[in-house]
Amino acid sequence: MERCKTILVVGESIDGKISPGRGLSSKEFGGYISEKVNLELHKLRSKVDGILVSSSTVVSDNPSLTVRSIRRKKRPYRIVIDRLGKIPRDSKVLNYEAKTIILTSEKGKLKFTKKLSDDIKVIVCKTNERGLNLNDAFKRLKELGIKNILIEGGGTINYSLFSLSLLDKLVVFIFPFIVGGKDTPTVVDGKRSFYNSYKKMKLISVKRIGGCLMNTYEND
Repeated sequence: MERCKTILVVGESIDGKISPGRGLSSKEFGGYISEKVNLELHKLRSKVDGILVSSSTVVSDNPSLTVRSIRRKKRPYRIVIDRLGKIPRDSKVLNYEAKTIILTSEKGKLKFTKKLSDDIKVIVCKTNERGLNLNDAFKRLKELGIKNILIEGGGTINYSLFSLSLLDKLVVFIFPFIVGGKDTPTVVDGKRSFYNSYKKMKLISVKRIGGCLMNTYEND
């Protein structure tokens, strides 16, 4: 495989919502989620070479993207897709807790002219009509020795992963509550549905964790 292996992890309500509403952080779900679920997430993080999010996630949630409660000799890279150089310079992903890779465009690179830490790499990737070329980005990561990544994505990047067939494994945590709302973000948000070309996946395991379900799928 020319690109790194990809594992998408998402947390959703019973009705498939990934946040309380448009523009709101998924962190709002925190008070309703068992610590056992968080521990399971960190187990997943501890098994990969990198943890990837979009710049939108960094702006809205300001995550650390580190591994807690699990011992590991080598910390996973924190990887951010930031085509336009939008992430604030005081973001946690730019601190010294772990090494960081920023995947950006030629235009976005101009926003990173100021000297960053030696632990932060800015990688220029190809672009297309969708934005950053994810296939090229994942090939670049493989060239850097990153064999597998955990993607903690929102509905937009998830849509791109499915539509471009760039997903190898999917882990879904189903939380025991209903959110509702016609415009509330879902796991896969795109301009059009996959009607007549549904993205099939094979269910390989189901676990009950702290009142939630953890379903794991692979490509069918």
